[in-house]
Amino acid sequence: MKDRIIKLITVEQLSYSKFADIIGVQRSSISHILSGRNKPSLDVIQKVLTKFSTLNSEWLLFGRGEMYKNKRSDLFTEKNTEEEKIETSKKTKTKETAISEFATLLLTKEVERIVIFYKDKTFKLYNPLN
Repeated sequence: MKDRIIKLITVEQLSYSKFADIIGVQRSSISHILSGRNKPSLDVIQKVLTKFSTLNSEWLLFGRGEMYKNKRSDLFTEKNTEEEKIETSKKTKTKETAISEFATLLLTKEVERIVIFYKDKTFKLYNPLN
């Protein structure tokens, strides 16, 4: 398994320390695994498979099959491509469009209160009726 982890790190073009950081383990743990001192624990294997979701678990554990999972059939790929287009189109909605929609909403309904949430986890509450 050590050799397969080394291959994963090489293919993903990572340093050993970056790999440890990505999967969320101590750098020394990876060093000990790669030197052959320790075998990877179940926790380490689970973290690798979680962070590298396209990695084939059969390959990592037993060396069987391809390194990465098989690609999905064209049917699924086309469906996901269409879904991705829709999602991208939603994300590309401009701020002006969002503001315009918000203004239209304000003009068509009576507003009870407005809450603005900031990225720093604070908020401001406006009561237009007061």
